[in-house]
Amino acid sequence: MLPERIAVDRTLPDEGAIRHALEEFAARKVGPTAAVTRLHRVFYPVFRVTVAYESERRLLWGDDSEHVTVLLDGLWANNHEPLQQYRESAAELEPISTVGYDFGRDRGGLGRSVLLDFRVSNDRAAALIPERLADVRESDRFDDPGSMTASFRNRLFDTFDLPADFEPTAFESVTDATRCYLPFWVVEVERPDDRDLIGVVRDREEAVDDAASHSWLASFVREDTSRLATYAHAAIRQRVTVSEGAAGAGDTGESSTDGPDSDRAGERNSKSGSPTVDDPSNAPIQPEGVDLEADALVDPSPDRSFADVGGMADLESRLRRSVLGPVERPAEYEAYGLDPVSGVLLYGPPGCGKTYVAGAVAGELEYAFLSVSPADLASKYMGKPAENVQEIFEIARANRPCVLFLDEIDALAGARENDGSTSERQMVNQLLTELEDVGEDVLVLAATNLIDDVDDAILRTGRFDERIEVPPPDAEARHEILEIHLEGRPLADDLDLDSLVDASAGYASSDLEYVAEEGARRALRAGERISTAHLSAALDDTDSSVPDWGGSALGGGKTITQPDDVDLNARSLVTADVGRSFADVGGMDGLKSRLRETVVDPLEHADRYAEYGLSTTNGVLLYGPPGCGKTHVAGALAGELEYAFLEVSPADLTSKWMGKPAQNVADLFEIARANAPIVCFLDEIDAIAAGRSGGSNQSQRQMVNQLLAELEALPSDVVVLAATNLLADVDGAVVRSGRFDERIEVGPPDADARREILAVHLADRPVADGIEWDTVVEHTAGYAGSDLALLADNAARRAMGASDRVRERHLLEAVAETTSSLDGWDRGADGEGNEGGRGQQRKRDRSAVWYE
Repeated sequence: MLPERIAVDRTLPDEGAIRHALEEFAARKVGPTAAVTRLHRVFYPVFRVTVAYESERRLLWGDDSEHVTVLLDGLWANNHEPLQQYRESAAELEPISTVGYDFGRDRGGLGRSVLLDFRVSNDRAAALIPERLADVRESDRFDDPGSMTASFRNRLFDTFDLPADFEPTAFESVTDATRCYLPFWVVEVERPDDRDLIGVVRDREEAVDDAASHSWLASFVREDTSRLATYAHAAIRQRVTVSEGAAGAGDTGESSTDGPDSDRAGERNSKSGSPTVDDPSNAPIQPEGVDLEADALVDPSPDRSFADVGGMADLESRLRRSVLGPVERPAEYEAYGLDPVSGVLLYGPPGCGKTYVAGAVAGELEYAFLSVSPADLASKYMGKPAENVQEIFEIARANRPCVLFLDEIDALAGARENDGSTSERQMVNQLLTELEDVGEDVLVLAATNLIDDVDDAILRTGRFDERIEVPPPDAEARHEILEIHLEGRPLADDLDLDSLVDASAGYASSDLEYVAEEGARRALRAGERISTAHLSAALDDTDSSVPDWGGSALGGGKTITQPDDVDLNARSLVTADVGRSFADVGGMDGLKSRLRETVVDPLEHADRYAEYGLSTTNGVLLYGPPGCGKTHVAGALAGELEYAFLEVSPADLTSKWMGKPAQNVADLFEIARANAPIVCFLDEIDAIAAGRSGGSNQSQRQMVNQLLAELEALPSDVVVLAATNLLADVDGAVVRSGRFDERIEVGPPDADARREILAVHLADRPVADGIEWDTVVEHTAGYAGSDLALLADNAARRAMGASDRVRERHLLEAVAETTSSLDGWDRGADGEGNEGGRGQQRKRDRSAVWYE
């Protein structure tokens, strides 16, 4: 998302005045045939860094520290030296709003104004000068005076124009590192008989007199005419498609240049406008305000594919069908109503290639690859892990198209039990929120060895639509893995890998890598080529690291009002017309009837209820297992009432700043009142209003207190619904009557509801006649509504693969490979008297169904 305000060292003259002056200049300098073909207002990012140092004056007279301000290139493209000429103008910054600028919104391509993106964090920028000074001091320790030390020192002083009395040993600290922008007009002038001329000016006088000193930026753009598109802010690049071989990426509809660098856009540019492999700027993008280092986490062009994955043909086939297919052939999948998969959970024993497979998916899609482990997110500071989760997803969105891989997700998102710390629960809640709103072109893959240890809310469909086992390698895979790790080593002519493959059944990929290395060591010690005997001896001395792995687990026209002095964005939270009502909710007749009786009817017949002294119900708490439709029902209630719908999650309200969460709650209800009549839906209220025990901090208690106060003062046209999987974790004062008068359990759908839900999700898809729905419904006992949605998708995929209509066999085949996300849920009831503990038995029953 583009920043709403930025700081600049000056403003530029408007387009009309500068264009007129430039056209005069072009006609005078180039000739009457010259024409201005492109004109961009470019905001170049810089860091204004202030360094404190001890001067001679301070040593003599005891004065305060001296300070020098330098400008660092925010693109990290080594333009530090020419930027120093703007230090004086950057001493006083002017905040401006970005709302009035065309950043790729109102014109084709880049738009008239281009905001370039910062490529590193503030911390990295603040560390550059101290690191360079440390290099000088280190060189001074080992080099002869006047040699390498002098070279380092001169280069440092020339690059940053440091004062003469600044000595590397006198450095004290960096006192400030501020982000700001230097605006320029960048013009391209067509010259019929020569390469097009690119110039840079900041005011009308420069354009008329040709007296500008900004040749560094003109050269920077001229070296590669796609650089403006390449370095543009992520929010702008998402709107730009850079065709392969098009020099004018970001063209505003005018003629583009045909310079010699016009063929630099590569394969990733043809998909998304991202930097290419051959482009020197092909570096991860560092979002603004993010402390985690994108450089250390993101591989912009992973050099691997399924061709590098030994064996695993079934796994590859499933990934191609359910993950790659919707991305590579979107029109074909859309025809069958199939959306791209946003999340894939890979589970299986350690050392079997889950991480490598995730990278291969990124390579196949030509996406960037962002790999994260628990160590990247952990912190000893309260609230920092949740903030790190948010930053990881910001990095993924800034570098999209991107595969985000969360390794060991059981450690990142363990079950939110009572023994988990507040910081850990915050991290899980933040992850849940991010997974709900991943955005386009970001595919989330996760891996775990211990699927039972992952929080149930993470596992439910809608967050991870696909759960795929990565088992120990099969025979074909073991053969390929041994070949890969023996390649390039001296092998005996009669080496027999087949016997080793048979003997290594049940071994992990990492085990086989060790066997190959240990066999090579044995051969080296014997002074022989690697033989079957060496490898067999190594295998005999190596135990499988996964001996016990047994296989699978698991309203129209209404405007939205933004109240004054409210920080939360009403337009991102409020939906004027949800486009659904109770008629679109499959089953749940009892729940819908109760909501009609307690909420809809009193509001529609307020006078009648007032006559009998009955007030309307403003608060309803929905509780029950995940994936059973609480959010969907809340939206349908808004549609039934023809109310606006305001949906918030814990991430919308929480903050690391003291008192900010309580203020966000106040802002939320201010938005609700400004957009009434409205249904306000508080998702995962156990994370928003957890019990105010001694373990909660002051900011959390303030947030709960503010929520209680707001619930007490609700107007009649604001209806609050809340949802939780963990009713016992909600503060007792929140759930009492008077705040939430109705507390309704939303359990798994019964048989009739499951039939209706399947009908809803198969609507508008080619479905064959004569399906025995009772048979299908019988085998889905205990399924959540989200499970049934996934089941319908899987059946549609099978039908599409057979170029057929969706038939009973496709549905039953999908049932056989699907398990309920509610298996093991502690409430247990599946709506038909079956206990949750029977989930595994139901799974075995389904796996025994055979089809003709």
